[in-house]
Amino acid sequence: MLFKDKLKEPVIYKGSNKAINELNQIQEYLKTHTSKELEKKARFIQYGIEGEENVLFELKNSHFPMYVLHDIYMVDHDLSAQIDYIIITPSMVYFIECKNLIGTITIDSMGNFTREYNYNGKIIKEGIYSPITQNQRHLELYKMLREKDKGSVMKFLYNKTFSSGFKSLVVLANPKSILKSRYAPKEIKEKVIKADQLIDYIKKHEQSAFRNQKDMIAMADGLLSYHQKQEIPPIQEENTFESIAINNDDHLIESLKKYRMNKAQEKNLPPYYIFNDITLNEIVAYKPTTIEELLSIKGFGPKKCDWYGEDILDIIRSL
Repeated sequence: MLFKDKLKEPVIYKGSNKAINELNQIQEYLKTHTSKELEKKARFIQYGIEGEENVLFELKNSHFPMYVLHDIYMVDHDLSAQIDYIIITPSMVYFIECKNLIGTITIDSMGNFTREYNYNGKIIKEGIYSPITQNQRHLELYKMLREKDKGSVMKFLYNKTFSSGFKSLVVLANPKSILKSRYAPKEIKEKVIKADQLIDYIKKHEQSAFRNQKDMIAMADGLLSYHQKQEIPPIQEENTFESIAINNDDHLIESLKKYRMNKAQEKNLPPYYIFNDITLNEIVAYKPTTIEELLSIKGFGPKKCDWYGEDILDIIRSL
């Protein structure tokens, strides 16, 4: 296929209504049911939708040649990656993690993230799990999937050139948030921007174009080949499945206690140093599905999420 006209505008090659459909399903359910857990989940989904729409607005109005993939889900055995946006330009591929965070986001000289915001007249300051680490894992998973499709020689060349053609980028999507990264390490500072800086960032880092429109479509199709569709699970009636939920909670409690004991013995620490019973009960009650949700559990800061977060999420997913 020949392309007579050079691409001049962005193309939304894959959109997504998954989050909106899931939110509508929960809101419809809450019209006749009461569930604090679902109300909290709906708020998380709404924040995510608003943030991603802010980024999508910037992309659609960029007047820059690019192909945009929205909401890509990749899986390799027990590893998975939910990627907010993948942007293919004539010379680069960007993996973008959107964060619709309120308040002031600070990155210190060690690369640690904290945020400060006002809640009911009280100033809250808390650590945030590094979105750079999160997004880098997404990029690494894609790299692993690609390597499986290549021979040893091509794999060597691919690894050697990968970092020059793919970039990980964290975009703070809330226009009211403030980013303070003056003392952040250069390699981290360059990967965190606000949504209104996104297009200028892409244009600034664009190199000599080596992809024409046909090549960009081929790259987009290649990336889409790793995408796995996620079905929205139906909401279960609480009264019908109450006994199942109780049994699952019992199994989760036992699994978390066993994990806590094993970690305590491994580190030669009392079990409550890993996490105490109050924290355990909150994990069971809210069943976080992401590191960001786990950070909202009392007793789990960035360091504990880094040490134990993925293990705990795996335990929750397995039950």
